[in-house]
Amino acid sequence: MSLKLIKLVKLLSDGRHHDGDSLGEQLQVTRSAVWKMIKKLTVYGVAFDTVKGKGYALLTPLVLLEARWIKKQLNLDQVEVQVFETLSSTNDYLKACQARLPIQICLAEQQTHGKGRLGRDWYSPFGQNLYLSCRYAFQKEISELSGLSLVTSLAVVAALRERGVSQLAVKWPNDIVHARGKLSGSLIDIQAETHGACHAVIGIGVNVNMRQANDAIDQAWTSMRQLMGVDVDRNELCVSLINTLIRYLKRFEAHGLADFVKEWSAHDCLMRQSVAIHQANGRVRGVVTGINAQGHLLLQLADGTVQAFSSGDTTLCKSA
Repeated sequence: MSLKLIKLVKLLSDGRHHDGDSLGEQLQVTRSAVWKMIKKLTVYGVAFDTVKGKGYALLTPLVLLEARWIKKQLNLDQVEVQVFETLSSTNDYLKACQARLPIQICLAEQQTHGKGRLGRDWYSPFGQNLYLSCRYAFQKEISELSGLSLVTSLAVVAALRERGVSQLAVKWPNDIVHARGKLSGSLIDIQAETHGACHAVIGIGVNVNMRQANDAIDQAWTSMRQLMGVDVDRNELCVSLINTLIRYLKRFEAHGLADFVKEWSAHDCLMRQSVAIHQANGRVRGVVTGINAQGHLLLQLADGTVQAFSSGDTTLCKSA
């Protein structure tokens, strides 16, 4: 992320008009360089009011992510934080790069090919939401990480609650929802290493300051701004999310999913609900009775038997 770009946005954050010459003086760049940065932001979708003789003004508030500030606030050692203007996918970036520290954090202001579960596109407008991936080294076998997506969801709920968002629920296996719609989701990739260890790349998307979306979102959604009525400082949210996520991952590594079952039950929006679970080979309907030791969804079928599901999409349906 360009420090000049961050400073430019800070200068424009007061909502007033600033001319190219004065911006150039403060940034120690030419007026042409200022224009190029404004043009870049415009291409990213940032809206400006441009008035001849007065200059540029942001039409909506914008604060860019700052890697140095975020890292300084973290309660962590041995962590790397990177922020990019745009990436194809934060998960793909971390999967492709060599691990340098036990914990690596990658953030992007925009993803061009962000993905959710089952290959779905994740709508990622510039500078409005959080697109965060964390690479975490576990001293565990891959088989011991069953339920990690549930733990990740609980960590996100805890972090959002810390930032003032209430009445959130988890929807198996990886959604954070509010009565007004989906607020957050995650996608996890796990890779084995030698000597029984492995690492997970945990991608988290949170709708933060998004005001509107295009047709790419085909379900009810909401954002922190819509729920709280104010713009949210994404840098502060990053700190809360990263600190909470790592705390939950360490707890999971030490105690496993069993340590989170009670917490999951307290936030589970599907418990005792009639749902349909959609898989590649068809749809199964039943009543949710909870999760098992592996984090699989337990569904009581019409014949009274209980079946466990390790994957699939769930939708609420009317009781028979």
